[in-house]
Amino acid sequence: MANDYSTAWDALANAIGAAKGESSGYIDDVEHLTVDQQLKVAEIAALLSISQELSALNPQNTKSRGKDGVWRDGWGREIAD
Repeated sequence: MANDYSTAWDALANAIGAAKGESSGYIDDVEHLTVDQQLKVAEIAALLSISQELSALNPQNTKSRGKDGVWRDGWGREIAD
């Protein structure tokens, strides 16, 4: 999942840059885009932000070491170190 997330952000940055004739761009550098394109960038950025927040809430995406020294996910299941 994390790879999908970073790949999506990279694709968005590449599209912003390509519209400016550059190899990559930045989320806050959209003045060269049309208003519709700027709105689409904002929409995609919002969706990516929401997906990151939801992922952080998933107990499977957290880990902690118990008093017994064993690593466990947010559900309490043992996981590899």
